[in-house]
Amino acid sequence: MGLERTGAAAIAAASHFSADEDGEAALRRLLADMLGEIELEGGEPPICRRGIVCRLPGLAVATCILAPGPTALRRPASSPEPHLLMVRSMDGPLVVAQGGRAASAAPGELVFLDAACPFEWHLPEGGRIDCARLPQSALRLSARRLAQTLLRPIPRDFPPLLLLVTYGAYLLMRSPLSAAEAELALAHFRELLPLVAAHLDAPSASGAALRLERVKAEIESRLSQPDLSAAEIAALHGVTPRYLQRLFQGEGTTFSRFVLDRRLAAALRMIEQPDERQTISAVAYAVGFGDLSYFNRAFRRRYGVPPSALTSGRRRSASAPPAR
Repeated sequence: MGLERTGAAAIAAASHFSADEDGEAALRRLLADMLGEIELEGGEPPICRRGIVCRLPGLAVATCILAPGPTALRRPASSPEPHLLMVRSMDGPLVVAQGGRAASAAPGELVFLDAACPFEWHLPEGGRIDCARLPQSALRLSARRLAQTLLRPIPRDFPPLLLLVTYGAYLLMRSPLSAAEAELALAHFRELLPLVAAHLDAPSASGAALRLERVKAEIESRLSQPDLSAAEIAALHGVTPRYLQRLFQGEGTTFSRFVLDRRLAAALRMIEQPDERQTISAVAYAVGFGDLSYFNRAFRRRYGVPPSALTSGRRRSASAPPAR
């Protein structure tokens, strides 16, 4: 099967590709149509598996499924057209490099970049990537403000971004069938763009605080892992270990100190539970301590008493006769 088109060709063209049906060359053409002439490397062949693109006057949106595994996409040449690209990776982190700068985005986070300049995208896990191409004027920003929006990830759960993604999915799944419908869809998409970019007007610390909260929640869910590391958490959130450490330094602590404090707090909660069958060693291992002696020392430094003092006190309270 060749190229499949839905909708009115004069209004919009939604083109569907499959590596099985059209070959990888068709999928490369899809990406080249959006991004210009590109270089792709990595992943098991075919690197491009499936894709779909929808084109409207002044807007093109696409999604493409890449092979699993580390994948790099490069466009080494410049382009004379003053367009913007919007990109996000859905199945893993994304690193975007352009003009000597780089941005790391977690799955689902959106990044703007200048379509006129060479760029590189690195996807350590491959998978699905969504992108859009539109004139720079669509954001209705001054040149200075526009430059400030580039290479700054926007959280995936930011409400205007959620709406924008919904419209993008609508265009891909069902091309507009009339000029009026196409104009309406394009108008909604463009109205949302300044709201999405407005997230970046907030102090950068707010974005860092939001990311730090997500990192903390991730750590809480993995406290039982004795080998929990900053490198592992950083990879899960698409940032470098060094950046992760800077997030904690902003709160006057470190990754290791935060993990230790949360493990000790979890251990205290477990020890205070009325369960006489629960041993100190079981508690220590349950919250990620691999060394019982270290756990005892750290607990005493933190709470002023060894954990055994709390368990023995709990047993005495449980065995005391009821008050008369």
